Amino acid sequence: LQIVPYFAAVALIIIMFDGGLNLHIGKVLKTAHFAVILVIVGFAVSVGIVSVFAHYGLGWEWIDSVLLGSIVGGSSSIIVFGLVKKLHISEEAKSMLNFESALTDIFAVIVAFVLFEAILSGEFSLDLLGVTIGKAVMVGLVLGFGVGIPWMFVISKLKNAQHSYMLTIGMVFMLFFLATSFGESGALTALVFGIMLGKKNYFTRLLKVKFPENVIDDSLHNQVTFLVRAFFFVFVGLLASFAQIEYVIFGVVAAIAIYVGRIVITKSVLVRGFSKLDKKVTSVMIPRGLAAAVLATYPLSMGLPNAEAYPQIIFFVVITSVIITTIGL
Repeated sequence: LQIVPYFAAVALIIIMFDGGLNLHIGKVLKTAHFAVILVIVGFAVSVGIVSVFAHYGLGWEWIDSVLLGSIVGGSSSIIVFGLVKKLHISEEAKSMLNFESALTDIFAVIVAFVLFEAILSGEFSLDLLGVTIGKAVMVGLVLGFGVGIPWMFVISKLKNAQHSYMLTIGMVFMLFFLATSFGESGALTALVFGIMLGKKNYFTRLLKVKFPENVIDDSLHNQVTFLVRAFFFVFVGLLASFAQIEYVIFGVVAAIAIYVGRIVITKSVLVRGFSKLDKKVTSVMIPRGLAAAVLATYPLSMGLPNAEAYPQIIFFVVITSVIITTIGL
């Protein structure tokens, strides 16, 4: 438990950097408006459902209930990215689902950290939430672009240096902790940095420099992300237990309620331009995953109220949501 904060930070860095590398901006822009509506409405509905259940079902304070809801509020980009590659749905639907899952990961992380601070300080307001998100986005963009562009020139001079990938990961770590030391979102900084390196062909034309082919060693990167994913899912599994049956029931019922809410949202938002199959796939794409698992461990290291309950409830929400998605597909 003492090393949880460090592994949680590493996992968060890798998730966001990987999400940025795999985000296809061109395809995303075509369906961005649908994705943004899905993110805002879907996240709000999921948080609302889980918060009400936690407050009235478990007797938690509202702020603790909303924190639990925000942690499981979004679908997992790592699971969604992997699934949509293999589905026979339209390219627009694929890019929309990818973008939505990447955005909800960021949303969940930023909102959760604002609530962590609010619980620790005993103060919370919607104005504070808005200002915090705005500052987090600004610092993330400034650091991501401000360091990303010079780093591309550095990488271009290294040519095919043997350890360029590890140097890049080291730079992502530095950016993450620099942003965190400012009290802002290191996660968003890692995402922006990942987007820049993932779109190096675009920046090659824009900056008129030639980058080496293997800025990112895909096979090594895939192994690193797999190691982090495997560690965290096993870790959350170890924290979970069937001793308190109310947590098991809560997790299962919350995931089913999120699924029902998702069906209603999909029918309301995707009104045109998508096939029946696109809509059906979108309605079952509710897997919660690594971001939720990572955030579930933070209350333990911060000593928050009900800290032991978070990993257990979230474990059962993750398991149930993945089963629903699998059967649905």
